[in-house]
Amino acid sequence: MRHSPAMHRSRILLVLVGLLLPGCPPAGGGGHDDDATDDDDVADDDDATDDDDAADGSAGCGTPAAHASGGVQVTIDAGPDGAGSRGFFLSLPPNYDPDRPHAVVVGYPGTNWVGSQIQPYLDLEDGARDDEIFVYPDPLWWDFDGWGNLGGWRLGPHAHPADGEQDLVLTGAILDWLEGNYCVDTGRVFATGHSWGGDMAAVAGCFLGQRFTAVAPVAANRPYWFEPDVGVFDECTGSPAVWTWFGQNDDHFTWQNHPGEFGDEQVAFWVTNRGCDGVESWTPLGLGDADDECREYTGCSAPLRYCLYGPDSGHQIPPYFSATTIDWFREF
Repeated sequence: MRHSPAMHRSRILLVLVGLLLPGCPPAGGGGHDDDATDDDDVADDDDATDDDDAADGSAGCGTPAAHASGGVQVTIDAGPDGAGSRGFFLSLPPNYDPDRPHAVVVGYPGTNWVGSQIQPYLDLEDGARDDEIFVYPDPLWWDFDGWGNLGGWRLGPHAHPADGEQDLVLTGAILDWLEGNYCVDTGRVFATGHSWGGDMAAVAGCFLGQRFTAVAPVAANRPYWFEPDVGVFDECTGSPAVWTWFGQNDDHFTWQNHPGEFGDEQVAFWVTNRGCDGVESWTPLGLGDADDECREYTGCSAPLRYCLYGPDSGHQIPPYFSATTIDWFREF
């Protein structure tokens, strides 16, 4: 049903206010830690890819690592358009080889979380390979009109009151910094994120699509970020693969008209954007348990997947999300 612009704006406001409530961060985590962003720069796997010689290595190849392996907080200048001094949590492999191009995985935290907090929640580094670098950007705490002061992402030009380019600029600046300081395979750059971080992963996959190989937003909002007007959607740059994850019983987005509505809306956007055969044209993936519905769409210009995962996970990631997502990234 098409809503009037006023109804549309009201609905978006309700969606966004709900997303930004302080209870939104994943269960088991803390809120903002004032010490989390104040620090300045300070396993072998036989299954690792053998195609490194053919990889597109960045300008940083050959430069010894400037940071210890494991997790370290880094601060860079993202410039005035990126809101100046910005932090992120960087995780290098224990046997970093400066002559070997590495994949990069970006993980965006949800409301009032920072990068070091989302790292163990996403759990992408369990069994990480020698050719993978992980980076978890920190949001800023903004005064959002009508919402108050919250840690969250600026989601491009259409996401009022969370509109703005600052975090897209930040993402580009982080990728530039990584490519200049480390040996990065620019053909294997990925993003994921949970809740508001899932919004950011989807937004980065569209507005910065030329920089990413694949993105996997989980428990994200409906795609109002791509909608300059009612029923009108933006085109995206590039053509990364997309895997949308959403819960059948997402207890955060309680105002949906049917279970999984916001996940369905996001997938409908990508089906159109990628020129797929249609939302009903898919093959099952057979993941999760009997309640889960995981599928891959057919006829798309880039791979497009969707998991409407079972009710037990609510707004949180399902148990198989981490291992399945990182394995999918490794297929590229």
